[in-house]
Amino acid sequence: MDTATMSRLLGAQHSHLVPCRRSNAVRSFRRALPGHRFDRSAAAHRHTGRIVSAAQASSTSKSTKAKKPAPQAENPTLAQTEAEPETTPGRVDSGILESGVSVALLDRAKDVEETGISSPEDYWTPLRPPPSKGEYKDQYGSLSTIPQHDGTECLKTDDTLWSHADHFKYRWNVYKTIRQQIDENEGGMDKFTQGWKYYGLNRGEHEGKTGIWYREWAPGARAVALVGEFNNWDPQAEHWASRNNFGVWQLFLPDSAEGASAIPHRTKIKTRLETAYGEWVERIPAWIKWATQEWNEIQFNGVYYNPSKKGKPGELPAADTSYTFRYPRPDRPRALRIYEAHIGMSSEEPRVNSYLDFRMTMLPRIRKLGYNAIQIMALQEHAYYGSFGYHVTNFFAASSRFGTPDELKALVDEAHRLGLVVLIDIVHSHASKNTNDGINMFDGTDSMYFHGGSRGYHWMWDSRCFNYGNWETLRFLLSNARWWVDEYKFDGFRFDGVTSMMYHHHGLQMAFTGNYDEYFGMSTDVEAVVYLMLMNTMIHDYFPTSITIGEDVSGMPTFCRPVSEGGVGFDYRLQMAIADKWIEILGKQRDQDWDMGNIIHTLTNRRYAEPCVGYAESHDQALVGDKTIAFWLMDKDMYDAMSLETPSAVVDRGIALHKMIRLITLTLGGDSYLNFMGNEFGHPEWIDFPRGDSYDNSTGAFVPGNGGSLDKCRRRWDLADAEHLKYKFMQSFDRAMNHLDKAFGFVSSPHQYISRKDEGDKVIICERGDLVFVFNFNPSQSFSDYKVGCQNAGSYKLMLSSDESAFGGFENLSKKQNTEFVSTAGDYDGREHSIQVILVSTLTLLCALNVVFPCFQV
Repeated sequence: MDTATMSRLLGAQHSHLVPCRRSNAVRSFRRALPGHRFDRSAAAHRHTGRIVSAAQASSTSKSTKAKKPAPQAENPTLAQTEAEPETTPGRVDSGILESGVSVALLDRAKDVEETGISSPEDYWTPLRPPPSKGEYKDQYGSLSTIPQHDGTECLKTDDTLWSHADHFKYRWNVYKTIRQQIDENEGGMDKFTQGWKYYGLNRGEHEGKTGIWYREWAPGARAVALVGEFNNWDPQAEHWASRNNFGVWQLFLPDSAEGASAIPHRTKIKTRLETAYGEWVERIPAWIKWATQEWNEIQFNGVYYNPSKKGKPGELPAADTSYTFRYPRPDRPRALRIYEAHIGMSSEEPRVNSYLDFRMTMLPRIRKLGYNAIQIMALQEHAYYGSFGYHVTNFFAASSRFGTPDELKALVDEAHRLGLVVLIDIVHSHASKNTNDGINMFDGTDSMYFHGGSRGYHWMWDSRCFNYGNWETLRFLLSNARWWVDEYKFDGFRFDGVTSMMYHHHGLQMAFTGNYDEYFGMSTDVEAVVYLMLMNTMIHDYFPTSITIGEDVSGMPTFCRPVSEGGVGFDYRLQMAIADKWIEILGKQRDQDWDMGNIIHTLTNRRYAEPCVGYAESHDQALVGDKTIAFWLMDKDMYDAMSLETPSAVVDRGIALHKMIRLITLTLGGDSYLNFMGNEFGHPEWIDFPRGDSYDNSTGAFVPGNGGSLDKCRRRWDLADAEHLKYKFMQSFDRAMNHLDKAFGFVSSPHQYISRKDEGDKVIICERGDLVFVFNFNPSQSFSDYKVGCQNAGSYKLMLSSDESAFGGFENLSKKQNTEFVSTAGDYDGREHSIQVILVSTLTLLCALNVVFPCFQV
């Protein structure tokens, strides 16, 4: 579409309403409009819209800042919501008091003291009080018994799966057998999954003396010693380990006569061993809890991390003090609104950010935006920063780039205080092939934790593939999953690369068509699937509020059915096809060619009774080589036309569609929602980690580096917070739609109905929960009296309009008009009643029956 057309559609000449099914109700509605407001304030700061520094972004004078909309009155009944709704709210009496104290007006100290409310987020996400005793300790659940069925209980939700019942029976038998063997040979699941208390370096006793035990499974090694700064890297007789019949090496280092530890806290250590082939090598202990890299070195070193003092609950840790948790885990939300984040790149400045800075600056921002969960990437130590954390070298070590293990614990505890669920992005699908600072070839053999030969190598990722049928691999990975939940109080996981785990072909060069033979046959790695079942059993039983999300692109049936039924046991599957569909549409289709039916199919194409997390884009689309939705929509105009005073039809269209794409994905894309850090405000450009020149592992093509720059490995919060730039509109809308779900609980509602997907009008109308959503994707037509089917009779009120000025719109349709839409009886689009509304091009609106939404100034 040309610029002149877009200017006519979205600018001050917005008078192109198309007559359509006119009614008295709509004529009354139009007369009620208090004068169309088509132009934004001319008081915006003059700026070309180019990306600016934080100092520039905040330097706008008071006389030139854009005028903020006046605070709106709150509905005190709904505003006091303290938790996710147990059920989707029904109709609310239209007589509810629609006036009250605006949060924006609580600016006096005595108001804050009397109400405890100083900001809107205090309404929506109340701070959690600490337990009376001060320190928080988990109350563990009990391990469930093995159900006495044949593993086909999960087929009751899909009768067509009975054709592959034998596969489910075989899988269940393998699961039961391993559970029984753990009970018989390892003292039970509880002990088996706490391997970190036995392996690695731990305080303990031996022959009446206190000291440090070091144990390592290295069956192929001929000799093992512990070296480090404590012995000047020269092992003495007492630093050599002895081997038992199971390939486990151990040694004990007693404390000195004065009680000092043989290995000082935060000093470097490594394992020196002789391989089966007579080669002497040094390795970082596989169960190490911290590993660091000196500024002038390439390789990492293991670090003995054991603070001598215990801090007070909630007190920030000192160098020799451990962190003590204070706040309980949040209740499990009925629907997750996940903020996907990366600690290192969360700074506004071109530097690697820290746990403590993220705790101080990012957690309040996330809470304010209305998210109730954080998914943190790249926490397991990884030698290569540019891997985004997916080439893990030290599985039990919190990445030292961002701080100490206790500083990460302080971050998690503060998130819990703010009522935020914290998930870790965990990688058990593969491991870095590094040998000197990873676990690959630890004892000199290639089949210790991994498959040997070609089966143990992932050619696309240039990494090692675990052998999930190996007993010690099971102990290592199950213990690792529990370690992060038990030690750091994470509330669950996003399991990365699960498709690669579950199939021998790793999902590579494989197009899944939905044929059940693709999921339940010789290509399935049953040992890997059973490992996932064991992990989900252990985590959900011992930590009942925990959440597990699997990144599976294959769509394997029963993936999100409980293990007790014979399912894999995940709580959610990532709905990965949605983001791919949006990129396909934006990259290949004109606005007028968008297929409403195809969009709806992609958004709603998920298995019955298997919850999904929907998202319009994640970190994948933000990486260099790809483009975010905002960048697809606005491209170079994001550099030159983001000022309020710089008119741009491209930017107006981009912001309008950015809002619509995200809201329709939130509405129909799943049972929970995810957003990657910064995408909520249309972060410009891409993510590019510091890197040198390299070659692509799969193609051999040369990939130029960026000179080690961190400039594109950060988040420009100054752009979102600048009053004179348009990024704030997208951020405000993101915040509004999150709070909409908080108030109405529609994302997890089982009621979802698509009443219209009109290819001619380019309109989608749907119901989710108690809300009616109308999306007009038409790039050139607005409609003056569009008929909208609805199930219930009564008066409907506008809850959210993407055309609000606070969202970069023109207020052709606004909550400020306080308009009601009265339904009329008569079947329409399969609904028993209907209302009629004005639809502006590229606009989203939603209505609720007799409900007043507590709208905060955004």
